[in-house]
Amino acid sequence: DKNTVVRLRDARVKMLREMGVAPSFIADRAVAKRLFGEYPYGRNVAGATETLASIERADLMLARERFLTPDNATMVITGGVAENRALRTLRQLLGAWRKSDKRVPSTFRQPEVPDARTLLIDMPGVENVEVRLATRTMPRADKDLAATMLLALLARDRWQAAFPELNRSATFVRHEPHLMTGMFVMGASVRTTEAAHALESARHVLRALAESQATAAEFERVRNEAIAVLNKAQDEPNMLSEMWLDAESYRLGANADQARAIAKLTPADLQRVAARLFREAAFASIAVGSAAQVKADLERTGKVEVLGEAPTPKTSTVAPPAKSP
Repeated sequence: DKNTVVRLRDARVKMLREMGVAPSFIADRAVAKRLFGEYPYGRNVAGATETLASIERADLMLARERFLTPDNATMVITGGVAENRALRTLRQLLGAWRKSDKRVPSTFRQPEVPDARTLLIDMPGVENVEVRLATRTMPRADKDLAATMLLALLARDRWQAAFPELNRSATFVRHEPHLMTGMFVMGASVRTTEAAHALESARHVLRALAESQATAAEFERVRNEAIAVLNKAQDEPNMLSEMWLDAESYRLGANADQARAIAKLTPADLQRVAARLFREAAFASIAVGSAAQVKADLERTGKVEVLGEAPTPKTSTVAPPAKSP
């Protein structure tokens, strides 16, 4: 009903406003936006305060009729239940669920190449700087997904080894695969004097992964870590259901068994995939912090755009007219 929609909408808007002041949240949103632009993966799945505030009950009803239909859904059931009993219950509960008249076509265009300049978001008074470096990767069902999982762990270890200051801060490297493409992102919270160095060392790490193989010790360490994470997930009943749902939703087929795929990898496979992803990659880079303290250092390593700052007008280079003889 209308009152429930208003209550839920206001609660979501309040949550986003509270989260929106955190530099880490701002950096994560900004790097996705920088990398994908108006493409859907550049938007925050939780929404934006300016658009959420305008949502009415009719909008929710329309979205339900368009998208929340049985021909656009997948269900996974796990547990000690007889198949015939489960199917009978589902028919009783979901038998009246109407299929849609037609699937809604995609209406978005492919993203442009991201701006190569580092986007600096000014937040005066913050102690540290949030830095992000990201590039586009493969979709969720790609056969090289397992290798990318290991590359994220290897990039994390090499980044921390190349820039030891990261060991005292919140640092991460993760791969976020989606249906149509993915995002490989490196992030850290560093001191203002370290922001430029952190971004440069991150770029160097990714380029180096494309040029040379991991050592045997590096490879075994990250492979064992990845397999341990997957095995732990499989021991959780809820996680197992999510893995099955993931495999069905993304049509993973033989690629669904990530642990087996990881066990078959070699250092040469990691270098091949790194070359595919990073050798000619276009990167999006973000820094969130005090522009007065960070901008000069960032400009020594490349071009910088300060969010909201008008570009400096170009000076005229037209030569004065020559005097007639």
